[in-house]
Amino acid sequence: MFKSARFKITFWYTITLFITLSIFSFLIYNSMKSSLYENLDKLLAFRAEGVADAIEAYMETEELETGRLPKGHAKGDTFIKIVQPMLNGEAYDSALTAIEVRVLTPEGALLAGSPGSDNAPAVPQHSLEDARKGSAAYETILTDGEETALRSYTTPAAGRDGVLYIVQAYRSLYHTEFALAHLRSMITLLLPLIVLFTGAVGMVFARIALTPVHGMITTIRQITAENLSLRITPPKTHDEIRELADIFNNMLARLEDSFISQKRFIQDVSHELKTPLTIIKGELEVALKRARSAQEYASILQSNLEETDKITRIVENLLTLAKFDNKEVSLKISKVALSPLIIGLAEDLSAVADKKQITFSVSAPDDLPELSADKDQLRRALLNILDNAIKYTGAGGRIKLEAGREAGMLIARISDTGAGIPEADLPHIFKRFYRADASRASAGFGLGLAIAKAILDVHGAEIRVKSSPAQGSVFTIIFPPKQG
Repeated sequence: MFKSARFKITFWYTITLFITLSIFSFLIYNSMKSSLYENLDKLLAFRAEGVADAIEAYMETEELETGRLPKGHAKGDTFIKIVQPMLNGEAYDSALTAIEVRVLTPEGALLAGSPGSDNAPAVPQHSLEDARKGSAAYETILTDGEETALRSYTTPAAGRDGVLYIVQAYRSLYHTEFALAHLRSMITLLLPLIVLFTGAVGMVFARIALTPVHGMITTIRQITAENLSLRITPPKTHDEIRELADIFNNMLARLEDSFISQKRFIQDVSHELKTPLTIIKGELEVALKRARSAQEYASILQSNLEETDKITRIVENLLTLAKFDNKEVSLKISKVALSPLIIGLAEDLSAVADKKQITFSVSAPDDLPELSADKDQLRRALLNILDNAIKYTGAGGRIKLEAGREAGMLIARISDTGAGIPEADLPHIFKRFYRADASRASAGFGLGLAIAKAILDVHGAEIRVKSSPAQGSVFTIIFPPKQG
């Protein structure tokens, strides 16, 4: 199971999900922590600044009415009695009543404060010094014997003669830390549960998604060389699995065609070799039955030599095709003028054409650009096509050779008025040992066009065929643009 694609997909998905959720949880936690502390700091500042502003307004009013600043450095003073209700939170909403406030002298002595402020920790000296200088500051104060610290905001209340009072708002961090601890617990508990649950669901979905693959594997195991016609049933989806099934079926179709082609090839080779070998064997057996004259022996040997030549040509052609298949042919590339090559071929074959009463015509302008090709191999390819045209063109027929440019491409065309090729056979005429019908079986071995196609392919040229029965054939060779 651990080696299955389903497990691997689920495993890496779960790991990715865990990392993603961990990062998300970390960001959420830090955002929450920052937000809680920021809101607390805003409440502290609002509470302390409100008291400080009220004290400064009171001192300003007293100064205007009495002509002197109040000296409220005693707990029973009128100033303290006025400030105390404000420190008790009577004029504030519930969000601010949780904030403790105390008013101190510049030296740090407590003058007034919220209930319980007598037990609050002393204000650090550096905070008092900053306040005496007119600066306000936030601070976290650690308390002895308490599980949590205090968060405070200290600000001065100044008059005309400078800082007369120091106001400090503070609150225990217990609720903030409790909320953060609760959030940490929820993350620690829920994160693994979510990941495990999602992983289990992912495993189920992966199994459902890969079910067609298991069906494909079952079918593939049944496919052998003797059963290549078997095909995978593609799933009724439009995903990669359907695409894989289609590609595999196409591959099976190509393999089946290849196996059938190879089987036919072996049968054709056997058939082509069997005939001359049977003739050789039969003639030798006849010669050995009794003594014969020198002329009879010479005739038998001559016939054997002809059949041996046929076998030799078949083997040589097959070796040539094998070299092209294995890319073992070493081309001797040079500049080749197409027009003289076409004209030379026509002259070489004119005697054969005249013997069959076939009219030969050539059209090859002298101003055609040269080709980069192996002259001998290119001549062989054209010769094979011409030889094929002569074989299947009857007396009184015509064969035309052309060279020129069409649509900016350099082309060579060989057309005849011969027997033609049925449309169903056109896709197969370049296959080895293929003959369109049995009547052509004696005309050749069926390797000439296959060799021509192999030569043109290695030169990067394209060959096209148009033909219909009793109306002749047209072979058009299109050379690559760089040639023209």
